[in-house]
Order: sequence, then structure tokens, then C-alpha cells
Amino acid sequence: MSEVVSSLPATPVAEECAPDWFKWVTRISVVFGIAGIIVSALVVGVGTIVDHLRAIGLWFLVLVGVEMISTVCDASAVYLMTRGVGAPSFRDVIVAQFAGRAVNSVTPASNLGEALKVSLLARNCSTGRIIAAVLYCQLTAIVMSLIVIAIGSVATAFMFDVVPIAKLALCAAALVSACLAATVVVLVRRGMLSTLTAFLARVHIISEARHERWKGRLTDLDRRLRGEVGGEHRGGAIGAIAISQLLQKALTYGTVMAAGYLLGPGQFLALLSAGVVLGWVSTIIPMGLGISEGGNVALFALIGAPTALGVALALARRVNQVVFALLGFTVLTADRVASRVHHQLRNTPANV
Repeated sequence: MSEVVSSLPATPVAEECAPDWFKWVTRISVVFGIAGIIVSALVVGVGTIVDHLRAIGLWFLVLVGVEMISTVCDASAVYLMTRGVGAPSFRDVIVAQFAGRAVNSVTPASNLGEALKVSLLARNCSTGRIIAAVLYCQLTAIVMSLIVIAIGSVATAFMFDVVPIAKLALCAAALVSACLAATVVVLVRRGMLSTLTAFLARVHIISEARHERWKGRLTDLDRRLRGEVGGEHRGGAIGAIAISQLLQKALTYGTVMAAGYLLGPGQFLALLSAGVVLGWVSTIIPMGLGISEGGNVALFALIGAPTALGVALALARRVNQVVFALLGFTVLTADRVASRVHHQLRNTPANV
């Protein structure tokens, strides 16, 4: 998220296309993404990836298919939020979403892909409109995840035999998650970006001069996030993100089921709540190497599931990320090649 906001131009402009240096954002993001795929594949082991794909069989195609549908839903949300003069086509948004998700899968912090989406889409319309659309969709997904964490944490505390201190910690986690979700909603309504930058200027993290330079553009972004500008399709975008989130939960259950274990309702809720937190923590390093395994072992022991399954789930997710990253870059490459071929054919004089 911070990469998207930090890419704002200094001078407030109502409607402008992306600057030329956005092309470098695209190129650098792609380079980092490809490097991430190579490193991740080497760390996990090509043989391990092949063995896992062979073991899971046709289930793997189902899981990748669900992942693709989820990505299309996220792209639909961004598409709806970018409608207006010069808005990107649905094809462009699909390509950007696949490419951005591919980069996020294999790079630390899972944010570089958001900058890639903006750089790919902000070509023919307002950069602010694209940034607001991507940021709004990301914030909406975060709020939904926090709500799931709050519900799942409370369910885990009272549905499983945990020690009193653990029960207290889970209830505290639920309260914190609910408060964070409410805080995000309130901040967006009050002007999140303007409020945060004003605070940063007040504590001298950024200069007052820079705050003044950013104020006009941030005010415009806040109006877009609140729906005062281009908010006609917010309901549809929220619905698409909700479907994507449900598909991601189904993907988790399907991955465990493909490994040969059926989770009970309580176990599934616990996995969803704690699993989201583990997923966020694991983005500190590419693909959560090491963090996912240890966290899943502890979590599966808590919910009474085989601990070996926790390690298997971490491996399955990692393999899915590598494969999906390859798929995302394949989509981006195919789109670039098709666009160049179409451009050359259009500019080639017809033979008489």
C-alpha cells in the first residue's frame, strides 16, 4: 500500500495520465517478480514442486481454477471503480490484476504488485482514479479479513479446550481486529490520506512544505475513496471483493481436503482467522519461508488436526504461489506480445 501512495506526483492535478517513469515501475516490478519466482523455486526445490503437483493430481487444476476466478473477481472490482473517460478496458484490468498478484506472491511485503497494477492501468486516464480504485479494493479486502479474524478468534477461544491465558489472548485479538476494521472505515470516511499525512507533518516525519504539495492530490484521493467522485459502482465492487474473499476461504478448505483431511466447522473457522494473521506475518519474507510451517504446526496442534498437515498446507500454498506467479507473468507476456503484433499489423500498409 505504501508503494502506491508514495508514487503520487508532487503537484496536484485533477486529471492526468501516468508519467513516463511509470514505465520503469512496470519494468522493475516485473524484474523483481521474475527474480522472486526463480529464488522461490530454488528454495522450495523444483523436484519438491513437481512431486507435490503429481501427488495432488487433478485437484491442483481445481485449486488453480478457483484462484483464477478469485483474481477475476478482484479485477472486476477494480474495473468497476475505474469507470469514466479513458478508463482501462476489462482486458487491461484482468492483465494488471494477474500480473500484480504474481508479483505479490513472490516478493516481500506483498505490496509491489499494487504499484505494478497502477503503472499498467494509469495510461489513458487519471492516475488518481487508478490509485484510488486499487487502494479502495485493497482496504475493503483488509476490512473483510479483519472481520473474519474477529469472528474466528472468538469461535476458537470458546470452541476448543485452550488454557485461560490463550482464551484471553484470542478474545483480545478479536477485539483488536474489530477495532482496526472500524478504524479503517472511519478513517476512509473522514479522509484517511489527508489525516495521516497531516499527522506525519505534525510529528515532523515529513516536511510541512511536502504536506502542502501533496494536499490537493490527497484530498482528491480521499473524495474518491469516500465515493464522492466515481462512486457509482461501489456496491458492485464490494460484492466482487466479497465473492473473491469467499473463494479464497474455499481455496484454503480445498487445499486441506486435497491433502486428505476434512476440517470441522470450528477447525475451519480457527484456520481462517489465525491463517489470515499468519499470511500477513509471512509476507515479511517471500512466500513466508519458515514462518508458515512453524505457525501452521502450532495452529493445527491447537485445533486437534495432524501437525504434519500444517506443514503440507504451507508447502501446498507455496507451490500454488509459484505456479500462479508463473501464470500471471505468462498472461502479462502474452498480452504484451499480442498488443505489439496488433500495433504492427495496424501500422503496416496494405499490399495493393
